[in-house]
Amino acid sequence: PIMRKFRSFLLHNPFFFFFLTKKVVQKFSIGSYEQRVKVGAVDRPHYGYCVYHAAVLARKLGYQRMSVLEFGVAGGNGLLNLEYHAREIKKSIGIDIEIYGFDTGEGLPDPQDYRDLLYHWKKGFYKMDVPMLQAKLKTAKLILGNVKETSKDFFARSNPAPIGAIAFDFDFYSSTVDALKMLDADEKFYLPRVYCYFDDT
Repeated sequence: PIMRKFRSFLLHNPFFFFFLTKKVVQKFSIGSYEQRVKVGAVDRPHYGYCVYHAAVLARKLGYQRMSVLEFGVAGGNGLLNLEYHAREIKKSIGIDIEIYGFDTGEGLPDPQDYRDLLYHWKKGFYKMDVPMLQAKLKTAKLILGNVKETSKDFFARSNPAPIGAIAFDFDFYSSTVDALKMLDADEKFYLPRVYCYFDDT
């Protein structure tokens, strides 16, 4: 009876079967990276989707390099994940990816706007262990400080390859608005289409 119920559950819940299959594909890296991204069988599939499709666009336009930004690094798991996607994309598409992570390093700053959700987020949340993260990172670069300031000279100091994907995970409305202002920079710093992912929307 138990097995019959389980079989019935599987037959009537295709999502469960798809979820299980996806986990197996991800765990054992079955198929090409491109195929795994298409079905979401990678860690942080939202990152993989944005970076992969930006790289495809960059390649079609004849670029050898492109950049990816992450706003809100915290413990650094997102940057490490972006490094993974960059390695896989380099192998499958042959394009180099520069990764830049923006963060205060000290956790969330003082709120600036009621839309920063003062009842939920508090100053100092998600403080970074900078030395530990720096030791883990292989290619990604940290841009430390309040984005309102670091965004002003980022392009002059870093001269990044054209930006093709951005992950917004600042939590605060005010910090996200400051980060969005970077899109006003000269078009030479961006691909014609920039894939963006917004967390906490």
